[in-house]
Amino acid sequence: MEWHPCRAAHSVGDMSKSDTATVRLSPPPPALMRLVNPVVRRVLTTRWSGRRIRRQGLIEFTGRRTGRTLRVPVCLHDIDGETLIFTERPWRFNFAGGATVTVTRHGRVRRGRALLLDVTPAEAGAAFRAALDDGASPFELGLKVSRGYVPSAADLAGIARSLIRVDYDQ
Repeated sequence: MEWHPCRAAHSVGDMSKSDTATVRLSPPPPALMRLVNPVVRRVLTTRWSGRRIRRQGLIEFTGRRTGRTLRVPVCLHDIDGETLIFTERPWRFNFAGGATVTVTRHGRVRRGRALLLDVTPAEAGAAFRAALDDGASPFELGLKVSRGYVPSAADLAGIARSLIRVDYDQ
């Protein structure tokens, strides 16, 4: 099944408490990320290491309020020809209305524009499901899923996160 924000289903089934306990948001703690991210940034910018990491990339952009250059390691998910980032971190608001980005991925640097998408929970749930179907691990999506449980798009819509789309310059 193909995912697209404009074509995703708009209805979400009711979820019982047992369903919500089987899948939940579980991003790494910010304190841990402050320790790990400097090492990850360094690894992602080296050609040898960067080529061996499938989904991880480094996005660089200018902060909308501070004007500082920010470099954030992220998981980049290719879904139906679009590059998406799933996040709830506050830096996502830099992409409301779109912003210029530089993306380092697989040791290659590309420039483009990133946009915080305005999607419904059902659309975000469908995108989550498509990323999982493409082989992304729940960890890469910031999720905790009970062992052996396969969450549906409706389950994922209940915990939907923000989506950022990256469009590369030609």
